[in-house]
Amino acid sequence: MNKIPAVDKTIQLLTVLSEKDYSQAELSAKLNISMSTAYRILMTLQAHRWVRKKAGGIYTLAEGLLPLTRGISEDVAILEKIAEKLPGLSEKYQIACKLSVRREEEQLTVCRAEPPGPVALTGQSGSTFPLIEGSVGAALLADTSEKELRQLIRTCPADIPEKQEPQLLSDAVSEVRRQGFALNARPNRWNIAALSIPVRNSSGNIIAALTLVGCKEDFTEEKNNQWKEMLNDTMYNCIDKKEYCK
Repeated sequence: MNKIPAVDKTIQLLTVLSEKDYSQAELSAKLNISMSTAYRILMTLQAHRWVRKKAGGIYTLAEGLLPLTRGISEDVAILEKIAEKLPGLSEKYQIACKLSVRREEEQLTVCRAEPPGPVALTGQSGSTFPLIEGSVGAALLADTSEKELRQLIRTCPADIPEKQEPQLLSDAVSEVRRQGFALNARPNRWNIAALSIPVRNSSGNIIAALTLVGCKEDFTEEKNNQWKEMLNDTMYNCIDKKEYCK
């Protein structure tokens, strides 16, 4: 994959600042770049009002980025609506739910909901996992080319089954394309099973994965079709129908 190093580092810097404010020295260390490179990037971004300098030499994201969000406002609205529905779904169906998005080569849990019980199955909001892993990875990557899938497998730093046996990812992606969901019920490090669907916006682009997490017994062939219908209904009810029909 061809990258422009300066652009790549700039994007990494913005991503880091989206999580927490940092000083120039902290950004230099975190991104493994020189102080002078960090300075030039920050001055360029500051000139465009994408970052601003606070008291104490701390940098934060700035209002100049706001116009860039116009094109993704619909996606954000969809994700917010789905997030609002997760607690009700979890309580009604007595199963854990989570919403995940892609962040570079990771899958990020943006929200989750658990039914009452002593054990949490979905991991905390903000948890990250390798992008290629499990049913979530298959849902997020359902529209990805085979070439890019192979690249993601090669560059995945984690020693997970999909890394060791790439066909697992290919089969799971094919499952999503064929039946609309991926089921991961094989033995895994958490001893749980999960079923995921891709979340699409009104243009048909995948913006997230919506997942149910439970025991293997929660996912029979009959139940899976019911889960798929329920998850799809949840997604479609969160899409602007006027935009979807264009």
